[in-house]
Amino acid sequence: MDNGSIEYPTGFGLKDIVAYGNTGMVCLDAASQTIIKTPHDETYADSLKVERRIYERFEERGGHNGLLRYYGPFDRFGIRLEYAPGFDLRSTLSERMDIGYAQRLRWVQQITDALSFVHSVKVIHGDLTCSNVFLTKGLDAKLGDFGGSSLDGSNLLVAITESHQYPGVLLSTHADIFALGSVIYHIMTGTAPYHGRSDEQIVRLFQKGEFPSTTSLGPVGQVITKCWQAKYDSAEDVRDDIEAIISDGNPHLTNVPPSSSFPIVILAVGIVAIVLVKTSAWSRLGWN
Repeated sequence: MDNGSIEYPTGFGLKDIVAYGNTGMVCLDAASQTIIKTPHDETYADSLKVERRIYERFEERGGHNGLLRYYGPFDRFGIRLEYAPGFDLRSTLSERMDIGYAQRLRWVQQITDALSFVHSVKVIHGDLTCSNVFLTKGLDAKLGDFGGSSLDGSNLLVAITESHQYPGVLLSTHADIFALGSVIYHIMTGTAPYHGRSDEQIVRLFQKGEFPSTTSLGPVGQVITKCWQAKYDSAEDVRDDIEAIISDGNPHLTNVPPSSSFPIVILAVGIVAIVLVKTSAWSRLGWN
């Protein structure tokens, strides 16, 4: 990183950066415990313009607890957002081996409820993965990174990873719901669908309608499969099924799929203390 060539947000410097990529950076405002997300320059500003409009839409419609809170614009193209000091969810799932079933299901419910709200205000996320879900100190899941998203039918500005890519029309709620199925699978097993397969292999399998087995995940597995098979009309329907499973209190889990790298432990309470590493929490905030 060439410190002399970096254009920092007003009032911030190298010590404040918590994420940096080819198109922009994220800085922590320690005083307010918020983050500033800015492009390097005007040539990279398109995604931030979209993200700003989307967050303004969220606020106009009352906001949602499952989304990073928006605190307004910053400088010409930047935005100020809630700082979630935990790991991003993908990092947490790969590094923690003792996350209880109840906690995992809680994340699924929170993400699904947030996505239902997102769709209700005419936004398609377009890049729904565990890398774009962030955790608060209380381990609540917050959906973020709307820089490549669609507002009122606008084009997507992002290409989703193959393990979450709908084999149909990508600019659709069904594509987000398909990706949600992969997110739920990742949360419940600890790995993304078809982990270890090449991108080309995954695309071919999905196009043929061949998906990883979810039978060992009981009713949650049935929800995942329905997401992949486009059997849900809305994210709200997915949320209702997840909440019914939570209310049932009996997940009927058998064995963890072979792709999982650690056991799922069924616990009444799944609150897990995690070591907070500032730079890890925002290592994947949409900058490539």
